Amino acid sequence: MRPSQIVLLVLLALFAIYIFRLRSTSGDRVTYLGLAAIGVALILNPEFTNRVAARLGVGRGADLMFYFFIIFALFHFATTAATIRRMQRDLTRLAQALALATPRTPSPKDG
Repeated sequence: MRPSQIVLLVLLALFAIYIFRLRSTSGDRVTYLGLAAIGVALILNPEFTNRVAARLGVGRGADLMFYFFIIFALFHFATTAATIRRMQRDLTRLAQALALATPRTPSPKDG
């Protein structure tokens, strides 16, 4: 097994642990901030990705970045899905509160 495969599998395992055990809104923000900082560093020093890729046994830095993008996309999809679930829950609660606050008696036409 190549070092890059080990690193990516460890990242996937950490992703799973984070999503199922450690996830929080502040944790998501810190993660996004950290990923943005790494992105800025890689933009300012693109040769660094080639050196890291060579150490991990990946052909090019661009390939390594693609693999990391897959991990980032999984994180982003999970946080987006959680946001949508939270919004659906809030909307349901709002609709329930509105229905209870403004009761209507059914008219014969509604039947």
